[in-house]
Amino acid sequence: MPSNFVPLNIKKQLLLAMLLAALSQPVLARDSDFSQDTTPIAHREQSLVSSDQLLDIGTSTSSALRLEGEQSMRFNNIDRAVLVLGKSVEMSPADMDGRILYAEALEKKLMRQKTQDPQLHNLVVKQWLYIAKKADYMDQKMQGTKHLSSLTGQRPRMWETEDRFLARVLVPEGNAQQVANRKTAAKTE
Repeated sequence: MPSNFVPLNIKKQLLLAMLLAALSQPVLARDSDFSQDTTPIAHREQSLVSSDQLLDIGTSTSSALRLEGEQSMRFNNIDRAVLVLGKSVEMSPADMDGRILYAEALEKKLMRQKTQDPQLHNLVVKQWLYIAKKADYMDQKMQGTKHLSSLTGQRPRMWETEDRFLARVLVPEGNAQQVANRKTAAKTE
């Protein structure tokens, strides 16, 4: 028997293993629109842009932007962190660590506001929902669910779709008082 001879059963098993590995890769094209749109918050006119760092943002990688955003959060520069982490999420939407940092930065920005912006509140809810539903690891899913519960006072139900949950918990864009009411209701539970 030749030394490179492989029995037919082993070839079938290898082919099956390769096929299963290819099918288990994450699918990026199916994700909802709400999970990748960062334009309403990250690209506002009042966002601070330092010319020395953001002019070559097109040449940066998503990992470099994520590190820069994390550093900005450490130095309590939340507006800069939101801007840089938003760009990182746009470049690499499946990177859960970057998305978690982005959601944390958005939530810190939301908590700093005296009258909370409903658009920002809704974006934070959408980011945490994406993390709770699409994360690969259970601790990330639990982190997303915990933040959703504290923001809205509710959790996604077991078989509930993203659209139904969002229809239940999103705040109408013109009503800042409803955001404050949900926060106090969530704290009392």
